[in-house]
Amino acid sequence: MKNKIIWPTLTAIWILVIAVAVEATLMGSRLMNEAGISLAAGEVNRMIYHIFVIAGIISFVLYVVLKGAIKKITDPIEALTEDAKKFKEDQYTHQLRDYDIEELQNLAHAFDYMGDELSGTIRKLRHQKAKLESMFSSLEEGIIVIDKKGYIDETNELARKLLGLKGNIPNNCHITHLLREEQFVKLVTEGLKTNKMQVIELKIGEYIVYITMVAVGRSGKVYEYLLLIKDVTQLRGLEEMKYQFVSNVSHELKTPLTSIQGFVETLQAGAIENKEVAYRFLNIIDIETKRLYRLIQDILLLSEIENMDKQEYGDVKVASVIENCMSLLQEQADKKSVKIVFNEEQSLVIKNMSEDHLTQMMMNLLGNAVRYTDNGAIIITTQENSRQQIITIRDSGIGIPEESIPHIFERFYRVDKGRSRQSGGTGLGLSIVKHIAKLYEIKIEVSSELGEGTCFRLILNKEDE
Repeated sequence: MKNKIIWPTLTAIWILVIAVAVEATLMGSRLMNEAGISLAAGEVNRMIYHIFVIAGIISFVLYVVLKGAIKKITDPIEALTEDAKKFKEDQYTHQLRDYDIEELQNLAHAFDYMGDELSGTIRKLRHQKAKLESMFSSLEEGIIVIDKKGYIDETNELARKLLGLKGNIPNNCHITHLLREEQFVKLVTEGLKTNKMQVIELKIGEYIVYITMVAVGRSGKVYEYLLLIKDVTQLRGLEEMKYQFVSNVSHELKTPLTSIQGFVETLQAGAIENKEVAYRFLNIIDIETKRLYRLIQDILLLSEIENMDKQEYGDVKVASVIENCMSLLQEQADKKSVKIVFNEEQSLVIKNMSEDHLTQMMMNLLGNAVRYTDNGAIIITTQENSRQQIITIRDSGIGIPEESIPHIFERFYRVDKGRSRQSGGTGLGLSIVKHIAKLYEIKIEVSSELGEGTCFRLILNKEDE
């Protein structure tokens, strides 16, 4: 920068000096000629030489002066330029300097102020960006941000998961290229066209998603669009489960009520006069009423357990609970010539569990074993090791088909519907067992073979002492 100023200046001065010297020499020659004075050529040359020497000295002095003056200007500017380059490396402060030129000192102060302001602004922006990215990634909804033409700007991990997208999304990718589902394409097209909120519900792979597209803008001007993707798979599953439950409950309640109503109407029509028929009908009404009562009790119990949080309980002696359940079921087992055997290998005491809940589990599991065993035995075993407590219930009954095992804990699911209804089962027993096990983090393992029997294993991890 110095040379770009100094050398053109000196060149201009030299040209001016040469022009002045030539003009002065010519003018002097004319004046002398008019006065009749003649100069030798040597004298003229000496005059020109002296002029050039003086011009050279002046040029040198001027060069030194200009160089010093320009240096006072260019050095601070170069220093500030280097400091400005460091902004790229996140260095927003520089060494404070004292400049002789007031304007440069003001420029340096302004530069310091700008660096401080820029540093603070960038720190705030980075903090806001980090906070937004954290919020963006932790939201329980998938989010996709697209521009006014439908090209993707940002997505979070949940959005990619719900839409079944793998890997990184390429730059400048249009949203409709990610998912070519007809309803989704229509949603995006209508949203971009009308700027109005659009909603759809889609099944994508294993997920059911509710997608909302909204425009983001101000004063009627749209800047970008948000696609909010909510996973409603579990919600729809619960709704379906609720519908099936209500449907099954209605059917299960209707069956005994219809039977009771029919026998009452028959008795009212005159059958009550026949004592033998009347007694038989009343006996059936009594059976159906008790069945209805058991069903309602199981429904209430299941609802209670589903909405219950684990509480603080005392310790339960497993042997005592099993022996009580055996005594309650012994008469039913004797009628079928089925033996119930308790093999207590280790005496188990379960900590922090309700005795009523354990009784409910054992009554339902043993009751099912008695109900589906026509001959042979039911063997109950208790075991314990350093990490687990295990209760095993093995019967020699009819067994469970392999394809039915994943469904036996569902509400009102029956492997043998005729046998279950005939023996008074409500279809909720194993569902109650499953929810109690879930409450206490008890693992249930089931193995079965048709015609050979079924084995249930309750595995409870021991609490750290």
